[in-house]
Amino acid sequence: MLKHKIYSCLAACLLFLICSVNMFAQGQYGKLVGKVTDANTGEPLIGVNVMIVGTTIGAATDLDGNYIILRIPPAAYSVSASLIGYAKVIKTEVQVNVDRTTEINFKLTDATIQLEQVVVVADKPKIIKDQTSTSNTLTQAQIEAAPIEGIRGTLDLTSGFQKTATGNYSIRGSGSYEVNFQINGVEQVNSATNAPGAFGTEKANNSWKYDVNPLGVSQVQLITGGFSPEYGNAQGGVVKVVLKEGSPKLNGDFRVEYRPPGQYHFGTYLYDKNNFEWQQWGTLDKWFSKEPQMIKELKLDQRYKWLYERLGTSGATHQDSAAWRDIVNREITWAYDTWIRNHTPSDDNPLGVYDYRKYAYQRYMIGIGGPLGKDPNLLKFFFSGEYRSNPTRLPTPEKTQVYQNYILNLIFNPIAGHKLKFMGSFQSYKGGIWSGSDDIRWSGLAFTPPGVSTKYYVTTDPVREERTTAQSLNWVYVPTDLSFLETTISHQYETYQLPYEYLAGTVNQVDRLDSLNDPYGTVLLDGSWWNTEYFRPLINASTNYYQDTRTNHWSGNIDYTNQLNKFHQLKTGVRFFYWDMINNGVNSSYQANSYLTRSGFAEYYRAFPILGAFYIQDKMEYEGIIANFGFRTEAYNFQTDIPADKFNPFYQGTSGPGNVGNPATVKSDTKYQVLPRFGLSFPIGESTAFRFQYGHFSSMPTFSQALSRRTESGWTGIGNPNLNPKKTIQYEFGLQQVLSENNRLDVALYYNDRASQIGLLRVAAFTGSRNRPAGFTNDNQPLYLYTTFDNNTYGATVGIDVTFETISIERWTYRLSYSLSQTSEGSYGAGTIYPDNYRSRETRDFSNSYVSGSDRTQSFRGLLQYNLKQGEGFEIFGVRLFENTVTSLTYTAQSGTPFTYTTVFEKIGTVNNRRYPLESSFDFNFSKNITIDNYRILIGVRIMNLFNNRWITPMSTNEDLNNWIEKGVTMADAGNDPTRLSYLVAPYRAFRNIPRQIFFTLGFGF
Repeated sequence: MLKHKIYSCLAACLLFLICSVNMFAQGQYGKLVGKVTDANTGEPLIGVNVMIVGTTIGAATDLDGNYIILRIPPAAYSVSASLIGYAKVIKTEVQVNVDRTTEINFKLTDATIQLEQVVVVADKPKIIKDQTSTSNTLTQAQIEAAPIEGIRGTLDLTSGFQKTATGNYSIRGSGSYEVNFQINGVEQVNSATNAPGAFGTEKANNSWKYDVNPLGVSQVQLITGGFSPEYGNAQGGVVKVVLKEGSPKLNGDFRVEYRPPGQYHFGTYLYDKNNFEWQQWGTLDKWFSKEPQMIKELKLDQRYKWLYERLGTSGATHQDSAAWRDIVNREITWAYDTWIRNHTPSDDNPLGVYDYRKYAYQRYMIGIGGPLGKDPNLLKFFFSGEYRSNPTRLPTPEKTQVYQNYILNLIFNPIAGHKLKFMGSFQSYKGGIWSGSDDIRWSGLAFTPPGVSTKYYVTTDPVREERTTAQSLNWVYVPTDLSFLETTISHQYETYQLPYEYLAGTVNQVDRLDSLNDPYGTVLLDGSWWNTEYFRPLINASTNYYQDTRTNHWSGNIDYTNQLNKFHQLKTGVRFFYWDMINNGVNSSYQANSYLTRSGFAEYYRAFPILGAFYIQDKMEYEGIIANFGFRTEAYNFQTDIPADKFNPFYQGTSGPGNVGNPATVKSDTKYQVLPRFGLSFPIGESTAFRFQYGHFSSMPTFSQALSRRTESGWTGIGNPNLNPKKTIQYEFGLQQVLSENNRLDVALYYNDRASQIGLLRVAAFTGSRNRPAGFTNDNQPLYLYTTFDNNTYGATVGIDVTFETISIERWTYRLSYSLSQTSEGSYGAGTIYPDNYRSRETRDFSNSYVSGSDRTQSFRGLLQYNLKQGEGFEIFGVRLFENTVTSLTYTAQSGTPFTYTTVFEKIGTVNNRRYPLESSFDFNFSKNITIDNYRILIGVRIMNLFNNRWITPMSTNEDLNNWIEKGVTMADAGNDPTRLSYLVAPYRAFRNIPRQIFFTLGFGF
């Protein structure tokens, strides 16, 4: 039955795709337009061949001398214009950008006057005339010169993007997962965002897929304002990564990057022997000073009871005393030696304690492409690969996080008017659930404080492994020079695994508290020597978590573009997405069963979500106005069963509240929406352009919000597949103004109104968790709480973005980006819902609004570059040491996040009334190219956090917050209480950012 439904659904979608003949490609190309005239008379020239040099892409001018060239892969080109009787003109450094129109005009001179061809550098457009919302395009050269690690680092160069503590990204106050991130038009969707069995808690570094190898990237476009109807399932913005396609000539690059070993957190070394625990237990005399206590804790009085009791009688001999002394000395010494082995970093420490400072950062990248066969334009390829080993900042079970991505692009032009493109990719990430972010709170040793430290029990967390393999096939058919049809089919297979492992020191390992019976025991078990008020005791039989998530993701697009005339370009298309998902996860229990566990949290779901979309847009380009009008319709269904009675969902476990509930289920609903969008640009001459943008943008709930189901002695969490889409209405008014020959100012005022956002909701049910009682019904039936999700939150952001930048790349290049904004959020409705016959009290709706906890009122990003070309720079003994160099410096500054702290004089209920200090940092990059014949050698150095700035870590306990505000005492300071938890076990958490890092780069190219 299920297969039949799936096949029926796919057949219907395929029929819909076939019937939709007017469809548009998902923005992987740019457009070139212009006019060719006679240099002497100014008359338009008919039939001029305008070609992109080195390709077969081109067009001829019409009766008015105009030409239009579509389907140009974004890059820098040389463009030629030629006509019999006229000298050929070539314009170099013509930059074609994704989804943009580039205008290049030509003036041809009579061949009797000018015999030689003319080669000139194309003028850069002063303003971007067809820009109707805020966006920024980064070329290959800009990406390579900036002091960033990978493509994900380009997001940090724009003030509209903000990185969250967990390592995800938001745009202009949006939530996480509101960015439509595409690689060659294929959307990157992370289907597993949650930690296992942790309802509503995301794991760290879910944005790892965004880090594409920069050697394989041609261009990146960052859209932080509204975007056209062709893009969907995002409220914040769009990131489009366009990969290289390979050139007619073989070329390649190989690079190695290295960062020396070291300590990359502030404060002292975690295993420093001056620490509290070493002062208490680090020498043998400390153990013997507590001999009576050690005898009890080592159970010597029980294990050698006969001798211990004899010593208390008159019959005890000197031999008995000597034997007892030998036992005490041996056992305490054995316990001390075992304690030392357990607490000393080493590669074979059974508890995972190691010297995290000794591992070096290593990164290897390759990019190579060119023709396959004799015809350089028939079949081309480009392959990029990256392997990165990044040591964690704190002790973690994975020790180093290994990231790999490999992408192959094949371009095949079999006959005129047809183009086939195949992309295959493999991405993998080995890391941790709570590590991988730049923020110290999500870099390992999670939840300390308020929880105790696990630095001597590192193996409690499993190693996370995620893999994604993807394939896409793209066919472009060009029926005319002014139209093309594009079809794309893609498949992605995601796996996310956290395997269970039994831990040393459990009954499974035969480790005992006994040097006589187990002299080779590896773990010293429970005792005061573990200082369990500060450090996690050895209570685990296995690692804390287990998860197995597997997702098959299919998508299909059929797209069409038609340049109806000089003024109108029609775009229209459909999208279809299908997921086949299974997830099984357990938290805090080695009994990997979703329902029958006695303790711990377990979750399981199986679902087949679908998403479909249709859009149409008309881009109108007139002399004084450019407009983008269109709309998008979307529909989704998670295709799963949901409880027919949310107050009595079926629970088949043996340890629940006693009521098994109602087994009846219903199918999830299909949600529909229509999203109108339009943008206007009013260019005034060549120096000024106004713009206005309005649009509705939405996203479907995350898979965890819709599908997660968690148990713990009853239901503790049930996802909601019937959630409505999250929706944002965006307004933007902008201005581009050329201030001088090479300086441009861009100002954007915006307001984003977010409605129908998703928050938590408690449900008082008969089969909720028995650990969360919620009262009784009128007939004395007990109720218990579980948590679900609901569309009960909202928010808004109002702000201004200001960008000041150079127009063309000269010796000095800069880009300054500043944002001033405020983001508010709130919730409404009942916090808990009850059955109709709930007896204790009536429920009450409420609403509130406050400054968002993620608000960054001010944000600044500055990029400054100094370029020296061949033959430039000062000369020493005939050598120009700094020719062919690029020196870059970025400056980042942003407001700290808000927090709540009230005194007796302030209003009760105040939320986020204070703010952490400003966070700022400088990053530096220097690179030099050395050319020998046709070969290039690259040497470089990149320094992150050049001046070692420190960013205070938001406090997680009231004690730490009070100490900092009232006394200026951080977690790294003893203050008046040197025995407090945060100071003794987590002084490294006082500052959240990474100290200075120095990376060295060596590259080779041809």
